[in-house]
Amino acid sequence: MTPWTRCLKVTAAVVAVILALFVACAAPAALTGEPAPAAEATSPPAKTVRIAAAQPQPPRREGAGLAAKYPGDSGIEKDPTVIFVESFEEPSLDAMTRRWENVSHPEIMSLAADVPPGSSGKQSLLMAHVGGTGNGGHLYRRLPKGLDRVYARFYVKFDPECAPIHHFGTCIGGNNPATRWPMVSAGNRTAGDKSFWAGIEPFGESWRWDFYTYWCEMRGSPPRGQTWGNSFVHDPELKAVRGRWTCVEMMMKMNDVGDTNGEMALWIDGRRVSHLGKGFPKGKWVYDKFMPGQGGNGVRWNDAKGGPEQFAAAAGGEPFEGFRWRTVKQLNLNFVWAYLYITKAPAGHVSKVWFDQIVVATDYIGPIAIVK
Repeated sequence: MTPWTRCLKVTAAVVAVILALFVACAAPAALTGEPAPAAEATSPPAKTVRIAAAQPQPPRREGAGLAAKYPGDSGIEKDPTVIFVESFEEPSLDAMTRRWENVSHPEIMSLAADVPPGSSGKQSLLMAHVGGTGNGGHLYRRLPKGLDRVYARFYVKFDPECAPIHHFGTCIGGNNPATRWPMVSAGNRTAGDKSFWAGIEPFGESWRWDFYTYWCEMRGSPPRGQTWGNSFVHDPELKAVRGRWTCVEMMMKMNDVGDTNGEMALWIDGRRVSHLGKGFPKGKWVYDKFMPGQGGNGVRWNDAKGGPEQFAAAAGGEPFEGFRWRTVKQLNLNFVWAYLYITKAPAGHVSKVWFDQIVVATDYIGPIAIVK
């Protein structure tokens, strides 16, 4: 064997050893079929840094919705994604109410010459509640067909002297079978094969916008575990501004049967302020209130033991579990409901609330586009 041949063999052997070491140490477990062995510690181990999975975060300002194609909302009812429109432009109150299947206390309603900025319309609906003479009124109707995702936009305006609102709708939901009237049992969970619904309300004396939501897995509260509408925003700065028109839009998306991947979202004046679904956002429950972004000590009502149950959430909260709106495929989104419910107004006190430009669609709608 020549020196040159011996040199080549030694070199090949060294390269083979290096390659073997490189594969053993650096190859991913998926390639080797075995987990990579942990390196032997020669110094105190470094503190482990846990990187949380990315959370879907709502943008502060939504892109243009379908309303952008119809300045002033003129012709928006012709869009193929639009399911229902109420612009209150009928020649009489009777003609308007015939477009709805269930009307409660029409005597507090009138058509008013007050419309949102940019609207091509000439009138809106005014509900005027008088303290001591009832609790308000409503308009309710089924949608032409049941759907698995619905966006509903309402323009609303509260008089500066309006009494605190007990309940309010801008509301959508579903009944199985679909009904010509609201099906609400206050303080009780809905049945997963029968109904669910959610409204957007200016909560009481705080006038803070939030959801008021009923479904089959809603959370209970003391003293007996009764279930009032669950809320999810809890932003003290998100106030209903009285004396001006506000664009309120909500979205509900049905879950797949057997899953909790239902969703719900809220926009105020075109700004998305809440979006909840399976795995997002993070937060904690305090009885019937989901507190986004909060961790630490929480409490829930335990139906099995008939009392409260304490728990600890991670810093920043735990991922939201999502919504199981239904347990059967036949239940879907099939109604829209506009209502005013006031229970604590002084006798004779007049509370005025206007509604206008109600649009229900399968895509995001957005605020009225100003005619240029």
